[in-house]
Amino acid sequence: MRDRMAALEAERRAAVVVGWGLVEGRRVFAYAHDFRVFGGSLGEAHAGKIHKIMDLAAQAGAPHVGLCDGAGARIQEGVTALAGYGGIFRRNVRNSGVT
Repeated sequence: MRDRMAALEAERRAAVVVGWGLVEGRRVFAYAHDFRVFGGSLGEAHAGKIHKIMDLAAQAGAPHVGLCDGAGARIQEGVTALAGYGGIFRRNVRNSGVT
């Protein structure tokens, strides 16, 4: 558990940047991997931030944009990192209107 907490603490250095704003007057939500932090690799906390911004976009009925520049799943976190991708894919399908 100690290593996991260290990873979560390191995540605060923003391996992913999330936010929202207006594009030509329309609300848009976005996330971007930051390759400079752990190669932009996806970890549990990183995925949680992406999941949250995608959920906010769905609640607002607004589009979300993802800028993916990462090295894949954070291998040190194993299956939990891979589960993060599952959550992203699930939300992409749900938010696209495909059931």
